[in-house]
Amino acid sequence: MQSKKIIIFGALFLLLHLSVPIYYSFAEENPAIDQETKERLMEQYGLEEPESPTSEQQQNILFGGDWGFSPSAGAVMLELAKLTHNPLVFISQQLVHSLRQ
Repeated sequence: MQSKKIIIFGALFLLLHLSVPIYYSFAEENPAIDQETKERLMEQYGLEEPESPTSEQQQNILFGGDWGFSPSAGAVMLELAKLTHNPLVFISQQLVHSLRQ
């Protein structure tokens, strides 16, 4: 029984990890141009340093974005019923579906 819970938790974690893409920018850590060239280009084109987003803006990016779908309440309840009825089958179906896309 304990191993079944661990498998379910692991599969849910894997499914969550696969469904949320992680993007990371290396622009600040490894600059491709030196500071003098950067300043010259900023002056030439009238550019300014971008401001870092506030915590409210970061929350809007994460929670207020377009996720690409808008399921109805009935569809969500149906999926939750499938998940609670037989979690292993549901998770395996979701994994297969995500691999086919």
